[in-house]
Amino acid sequence: MSASLRVWFTVHHDGRRSGLLLRGWSHFFEQPPPSAYGDTEDEVLALLQRELVRRLADGDQLERYLWTEPFHVRQVKVPVHPLSTIRKRPVVGHSVIPLHVYYAYTTIATEDPGQNKKGPRAYRVMVPRMGVWAILEDLDDAADVLRTMLSQALLGEAPRWVYDFRSEGEEYVREWSPPVLVQRPRASQEEAEPAPEELGRVSDDLCSLLTRNKLPVVVGDPPELAELRGLPARTPLPSLLLVGPAGVGKTALVRRLTRLVVEEARSKKRPVPPRLWSTSVDRILAGMVYLGQWQERCLRIVEELSGRGEWLHVERLLPLLAAQHDGTSIADLLDGPLAAREIALVTECTEEELERESRRHASFVGRFTLVHVREPSPEATIALLVPYVARTDKLILGPRALERLVRHAEELRRDQALPGKAFRFVDWLAQSTSERRTLHPRDVSAAFAAHTGVPVELIADEHAASAATLAELLRARVIGQDEPCAAAARVLARFKAGMSDPERPLGVLLFSGPTGVGKTELAKQIARVAFGDANRLLRFDMSEFALRGSAQRLLEAGEGATSLVESVRRQPLSVVLFDEIEKAHPEVLDVLLAAFGEGRLTDSAGALVDFRSVIAVMTSNLGVRDHAPVGFGEGASGDSLRAVRAHFRPELWNRIDRVLSFRALSPADVRRIVDLMLVEIESRPGLVRRGITLATSEAAKDRLAELGYDPSRGARPLARVLDEKVVAALAAELAADPTLRDVRVRVVAEQESVETPPSRWLVRV
Repeated sequence: MSASLRVWFTVHHDGRRSGLLLRGWSHFFEQPPPSAYGDTEDEVLALLQRELVRRLADGDQLERYLWTEPFHVRQVKVPVHPLSTIRKRPVVGHSVIPLHVYYAYTTIATEDPGQNKKGPRAYRVMVPRMGVWAILEDLDDAADVLRTMLSQALLGEAPRWVYDFRSEGEEYVREWSPPVLVQRPRASQEEAEPAPEELGRVSDDLCSLLTRNKLPVVVGDPPELAELRGLPARTPLPSLLLVGPAGVGKTALVRRLTRLVVEEARSKKRPVPPRLWSTSVDRILAGMVYLGQWQERCLRIVEELSGRGEWLHVERLLPLLAAQHDGTSIADLLDGPLAAREIALVTECTEEELERESRRHASFVGRFTLVHVREPSPEATIALLVPYVARTDKLILGPRALERLVRHAEELRRDQALPGKAFRFVDWLAQSTSERRTLHPRDVSAAFAAHTGVPVELIADEHAASAATLAELLRARVIGQDEPCAAAARVLARFKAGMSDPERPLGVLLFSGPTGVGKTELAKQIARVAFGDANRLLRFDMSEFALRGSAQRLLEAGEGATSLVESVRRQPLSVVLFDEIEKAHPEVLDVLLAAFGEGRLTDSAGALVDFRSVIAVMTSNLGVRDHAPVGFGEGASGDSLRAVRAHFRPELWNRIDRVLSFRALSPADVRRIVDLMLVEIESRPGLVRRGITLATSEAAKDRLAELGYDPSRGARPLARVLDEKVVAALAAELAADPTLRDVRVRVVAEQESVETPPSRWLVRV
């Protein structure tokens, strides 16, 4: 029977699995057996195979992991007395924690030396999760022996540590014969030196990826490459801080540095291959849940790097400096070895982050040699795009098409730098193309419109979009506010012409006027006209930010956060609505001052968020509720505008592009809004799916307009009235008879006479 491996699987409470190789013996101070953690058995086995390949390359022959005997699994209950304290003294506690422990066993056939015959059987019993094993004459003794061994091993241990060995879920053994056992590679002379264990676990060897043609090829030679030449030959290696905006090519420069490392090693004919390790703080901290674990990992990484003449690339500087739960940071542990030149790091940050962290962590930042990565010019970016596009084998773009592409990237993705944002658009374009295409400038604009959501009429030179045309688009849905629509259209026309200030948001608007007159609706329509979808509106109710300290909620960063900075980071091309801005705490206005003035905000994690591609809209009722409601058709009073201006500090007021005054609605305005809302109701899926349409009389529309207007709330109650009078009646009929379809429903006023006899499809309002 051929030998194979045995994997001990544990199903955890979250449904994921861990796998551990069983071994017959081990040496003192030897590393733990190979293990892995994944969603499925196949994922665990794939990770184990990678570890086996690494260990075979390090010279481990794996014989002690091979078995011919089958394994079986049983469970035993082990009572444990954990640690307790009396008068601050640790003692063995009286309470008992019962542990249900799985163990594996297999039969061992012994031989009689004199007779050369198989003797009586023995049994190997193992508890893989605890590394405990024994050989027994009688399997019936296994439970008692394991109770004794495990009780002694866990006697007086901390309860938290004891609970780590509670039963997680099903545990079982699987036989496994990976291809690596059959194809055992012989370690070459270059691979004779074992790879560092901890570095191999949390980082990638970029030099190895490069020599195996698995590292993405970088197009062009950036000017900063000249600063890196000769650095791999230095002893000790200098630590490098690559400084530049997102997308400028900092990571690409690390790949260039990798090539220099390999070329330097080949020129000196080094017998051991060079290494440049690349990782992130998330990978370093992954799985480190207990106090002191991540610190131990960092110290092992330092020990493995010390004296090897190898760089460790950590993706970003800020997470290195971020304090963990115990108040210390990874930078605190690396600072000493960096100062002593025992290790060398390569990391990245932006200019703004460098300026800020140089004040906060001057000594740590001072350990690095700064390499400023400059954004290439549009002309240089076009030169880089020529070979990059040719590499896709799907796209053909002439000089004018490339020029159009770079121009759109500059104007529409201000949150990123060239050439990265242009490369990413080419990648998206190649993935969305199934056959080879030749793109002209017009095609590039259409593709960019599809990619970003911005209507092609606003970005393509072939389409005209005057301020008057844009105003008509806004007035189609915003009733009775012609002047605000015209003013907002002029802001959009400035965006269309490419005349927006590149260092500020596309527009900062303040809507002032009574409640229920269309301020929020105009913000929605600006989002629809500018960015192709009314859902591109990010709305923040400033009444929720009225207390001291609430400004920090706008800056919260991290997975799952719904703050201002996270919303804009996810959707930089959007309209951000700050509703009832006068209710915000002054600290909130200070935050907005930075966003409106500099076009950027720093989140709670220290990262910059770009606001230069948003249109900011603030609404206010200041000066309106201090006097009687404005009558039908009257404009905003001078007192209202003076109240708005008096509320804001001059610094913030001067950053507002336009103040748009909204007037109260007239009866004719409310009547037109009724028409729009009835069209919206008729387009709802439940009616469209059944082919049901509405025929609303003029008298019914007048009645709905009368019921839906409130002098103090404008047209705000209108949606509720239509829902109660029309939608609710339709819903009741549809729910009562789901087979009804292709019906025209008549909506009439309560006292209106109807020529045809009444039916259930007659709705009175």
